[in-house]
Amino acid sequence: MKPFKLPWRVGPRSAKDTRSITNEKESQDYRPSEPTHFNFFSSQLDSCVEASTIDGLKALYDPLCPLLEDGTYPGLWWLDVTAPSEDDIETLSRIFNLHPLTTEDIKIRENREKIEAFGPYYFLSLRPALRVETYVGARTSTVNVYAVVFRNGVLSFSMEGNPHVGHVRNRIREHQSHLSLTSDWICYALIDDIVDGFAPFINQVESGVETMEDSVSITRPDDIGLALQQIYKSRKEVLHIRQLLNDKTDVIRCFARHCEAFGASLSQVTLYLSDIQDHVLTMIANLDAAEQMLSRGQSKYLSQLSFDSTRMRNQIMHALGRLTMIAGIIVPCQFVTGLFGMNVTVPGEDKKTLDGWFSILGIILALILLFITIARKLRFL
Repeated sequence: MKPFKLPWRVGPRSAKDTRSITNEKESQDYRPSEPTHFNFFSSQLDSCVEASTIDGLKALYDPLCPLLEDGTYPGLWWLDVTAPSEDDIETLSRIFNLHPLTTEDIKIRENREKIEAFGPYYFLSLRPALRVETYVGARTSTVNVYAVVFRNGVLSFSMEGNPHVGHVRNRIREHQSHLSLTSDWICYALIDDIVDGFAPFINQVESGVETMEDSVSITRPDDIGLALQQIYKSRKEVLHIRQLLNDKTDVIRCFARHCEAFGASLSQVTLYLSDIQDHVLTMIANLDAAEQMLSRGQSKYLSQLSFDSTRMRNQIMHALGRLTMIAGIIVPCQFVTGLFGMNVTVPGEDKKTLDGWFSILGIILALILLFITIARKLRFL
């Protein structure tokens, strides 16, 4: 089957991207870390229908059979799948007639954030703030949330458990009485909740930056290295969060264009999207301020470290200068003592007095005093 042209998409897929996807698909054996969980929500139901298999959903709710057989349902629906297997993805792709590119992105866990239109639906790939430890080089990674949005329903995939789907369902229940619920609104609410998930991380970064700013003047020299390491980690985290938020601005713009093109503006989704856009811009501004404070703090620590290094180097040079001056005083004295300690005639040796010895000792002491006086005038001592 020939792939058709996409009306619009965020970022064209290059040949390099295709090769990397193919290599990743061949090298990665997908094994979900959590049990598969299906959750069905409908405007005609008071509560959600939950099951571990597709057949279990059909057994629990008979009106689901047409939807899970040929993709038809009389009302608005939302089917969320947590930790799906490859067979589940293939089955749902066949039921809802998903494009092979959409199926491929979900199966390989495409981490690029985007929104693409495929005729009867559009595909959303968004990365939440929830982080999953990988234990490879102490790195952290995030698993994207995928949503296939039809006119009358939403099919979402979460490769790992996340709270965003539950938050959106609770929001729908709270505002159901005065809410004009559409599939576009569910997509907006999912984007909004994912964006809100970044707020705790940004607050944590800002709190750490303020603590760092207050401790710059009282940090001991021995702790500067540890403080610089912490600043490096914080700046890396700020850069990571900022990049995720920048990607989301492109997704939100394209989603707004989609809503206007398909008449979804009647549901005021575009107004909600502008609110998300403002929220994202505010968080980016906060991150920029935190980055500036971290940069100033790093400069202060580096300046203090340079000052301490210069002071220590000056102290070492001063100590070496003293040692050099002491050596310069001792060497002539050793020459004099060594000279008269040899088999030579000592002045006054033929006399039975100590005048010669005291004369030599006086010369040595006079040399010592002379060198000390010169060193003090030259500020070597």
